[in-house]
Amino acid sequence: MKEFRFGVNLNSATGHREWTDKCRAAESLGYDVLTVPDHLGVQAPFPALVAAAAVTRRVRLATFVLNSAFWNPVLLAREVMTTDRLTDRRLEVGLGTGYVRSEFDKAGVEWGTAGSRVDRLEETVLGMTRLLDRPRELGDSLPPSRPPVLIGGNGDRVLRLAARHADVVAFTGAVLKRGATRGTLELLDASAVDERVARFAAAAGDRASGIERNILVQAVMVTARRKDAVESVRRRMPHLTAGQVADAPTVLIGSVKEIRAQLLERRDRYGFSYISVHEPAMTAFAPVIESLAGY
Repeated sequence: MKEFRFGVNLNSATGHREWTDKCRAAESLGYDVLTVPDHLGVQAPFPALVAAAAVTRRVRLATFVLNSAFWNPVLLAREVMTTDRLTDRRLEVGLGTGYVRSEFDKAGVEWGTAGSRVDRLEETVLGMTRLLDRPRELGDSLPPSRPPVLIGGNGDRVLRLAARHADVVAFTGAVLKRGATRGTLELLDASAVDERVARFAAAAGDRASGIERNILVQAVMVTARRKDAVESVRRRMPHLTAGQVADAPTVLIGSVKEIRAQLLERRDRYGFSYISVHEPAMTAFAPVIESLAGY
């Protein structure tokens, strides 16, 4: 059973001061990892993480997650090596296939098929890690140093890739809504996540216990009126019943005590010890982090 870690996925800022202020705030609230996404319309991930490192001391810094279709493995390895050094080896590298078709179109990158996007992810992971282990191939004379690698997704092939190569596997707990070009996701219920976790564990075999498991929570509501809050979330997720919303691993609703109990139960059930939330929940979720210190 791994000890809890908590990450917050930070959005863009209008300038340096706003960005560094929120990074300091996240560290002071007890978060263990500051993460940044890789979407068009938000800050570029690696400069943002270097800026975050300059004003923090304890937290880890991670991409969550890079769209592998946007990155050449050779140039990505250079970015990772440089950023790892400039962040005092606090970097963690998260990668995924990318799921927002409109961003592929804007970037002039072929959308392809689900299979071709996984092919690209595998090529990127293998190419990047090979060069991180052999930096002299890039003309770099310093000793090799490979940051932890996170692979995020939901499909069978991505989970198998994570089972073979990841230090951390991030379960999305959601599927892309059919026909959505802007990346609209539909949350999975608890039983569907059970099946995904079991599929990953079977693929990982002896490696399974050593790979940290992450879940990105999509909705956090700290409230004494849990039933009303569940119904409010359910109206935004009509494919789920109220009971399914309450039990979904990507939803945390209730008092601090109730959410603490939910996280402990889900760590036992799924192995989720690395919990990520979105920036809007950063302050409200902090008392939950405090309540789980040392667990």
